[in-house]
Order: sequence, then structure tokens, then C-alpha cells
Amino acid sequence: MRLYVTILILVIVGAHIAMWTSDMPRDLALRLTLINAAGWAVILIPAWLVSKWAAAHQRK
Repeated sequence: MRLYVTILILVIVGAHIAMWTSDMPRDLALRLTLINAAGWAVILIPAWLVSKWAAAHQRK
């Protein structure tokens, strides 16, 4: 599972790097980066917290 999350994060970062090195205007790239990062944070952070919670309850 950790490998999949690592690969997903690497793909996301790679896409952001590709967007920033393209000929896209910098203000648009910044807005899209912030929107995309916030969207992925909304998806990944709760999933990570739930997995931590489940692991803590499984140990009891």
C-alpha cells in the first residue's frame, strides 16, 4: 500500500513539474497547482488518518 501511495505522489509531483515547465502563464500554473494540491490533500489526508485510526484499533 505504501508503494502505491508513493507512486501516486511521484506522479502528482511530476505532473506539477511538467505543468510548471510548460509555456503556461505562471499565474495560471500557480492557481492550478494550488487547486490540485488542495484537492489531493482532501483525498489523501483523511484516508491516511483513517488508516492510522484503524491500525490503532486493530492493535487493541
